[in-house]
Amino acid sequence: MTARRRNCDVLIVGGGPVGSLLACLLARGGLDVVLVDRAERRKSAARSRDTRGYALAAGTVRLLDDVGYWDPLAAHAEAIREIHVSRESGFGSVVMDAANHGLPALGQVVPAVQIDAMLARALPESGVEWLSGTTLETLEAAGAERREVVVASPDGRHRFAARLVVAADGTGSATRVAAGIEVRRHRYMADALVFDVRSTRPHQGRAFERFTPEGPLALLPQPGGLLNVVWVAPPEVCDDRLLMTESERMAELQKRFGWRLGRLRAAGPVARFPLELVRARRLHEQRLVLAGNAAHGVHPVAGQGLNLALRDVAALAGQLLSAADPGAPEVLEAYAQVRRGDIDRVAAVTDFLARGLLATQELAPQLLGSGMLLLDRIDPLRRFWAEQAMGLQPLPRRTLRSLPRARAEVRGAGGPVPDGRREDRG
Repeated sequence: MTARRRNCDVLIVGGGPVGSLLACLLARGGLDVVLVDRAERRKSAARSRDTRGYALAAGTVRLLDDVGYWDPLAAHAEAIREIHVSRESGFGSVVMDAANHGLPALGQVVPAVQIDAMLARALPESGVEWLSGTTLETLEAAGAERREVVVASPDGRHRFAARLVVAADGTGSATRVAAGIEVRRHRYMADALVFDVRSTRPHQGRAFERFTPEGPLALLPQPGGLLNVVWVAPPEVCDDRLLMTESERMAELQKRFGWRLGRLRAAGPVARFPLELVRARRLHEQRLVLAGNAAHGVHPVAGQGLNLALRDVAALAGQLLSAADPGAPEVLEAYAQVRRGDIDRVAAVTDFLARGLLATQELAPQLLGSGMLLLDRIDPLRRFWAEQAMGLQPLPRRTLRSLPRARAEVRGAGGPVPDGRREDRG
């Protein structure tokens, strides 16, 4: 039974940070937006078992601030004032300091649950129709002006005729599969264990990325003296570590990381994530476009995944809000052209680090150490690397000119706000 039929401007499939933020921005810009998501979203971070902490680059923080969504997150954020990059049992290291770049912070670490909860509150306040607990049933061939999608929800089947469908439903995107868009996929022989620890010495806003023979090990500063650990290793090593007692696992972590923060003690449950590189062969087709992990999934080394995805949001929102028809082919191709270079660059660098420089054979360790020494001593190189890590490329600032006017507080009573433009401060 079809519960109802409904026309809309944009139907977004996937309610993670990418789909939710895009939905809010488009609705605030005056478009009729429907968001459908498989998950039941919580409006509170309480009782969630998600242990991830997102390292938001300075450019991402600036994007969220410009559109009015940073203030609710600031109380839960920890500033990254320094980034220490080193190699286990080898020479060479790099230290990037926010003060050297004239910034208060290189980025901010925010628990994933806080971002999810903030956006869950913002969706209805922005005027987005939001259906949770849904599954995609059919994606029909596009007509001249609309594309039809049928989703099943607890209250029945819903048929939407949208001028544009956005697939933001992750690396395994059912929407992308239904559209027949193929991907290139490489499964890294590595998984990531993610959990929180507490150190006996204060982290003082320092983030650490340590290259080990198994893969990268990152410790990200969190509020309350915590650090979020992202520990990459081959699947069989992760199997062994999950079978260890907590004290055994922490002893192994201490051995790999060292004692610069004193003793590390476990401060929460351990989650496991398989790692792979996923690249869609094209970013759009007729009245359908990919964004975020539906378009690209990258290795977590250097923490670029969400930052890359939110630059998709900035670029796509900029294109759609300035277009008479959000699903027009020239609009979607303009978005694809804007994003290709950034996606190619980040995918190539993270893949190189994951598969090349982390190898333990031949000259790779020596090259990595020598490269770190050069990077630490040549100021233009260090500055370029830091700007890449902070997400300060020109792209986000240019596209922000097309985003809706920021509001210090998003209120529910007024529904969507008129589309506005603001001066670019960068």
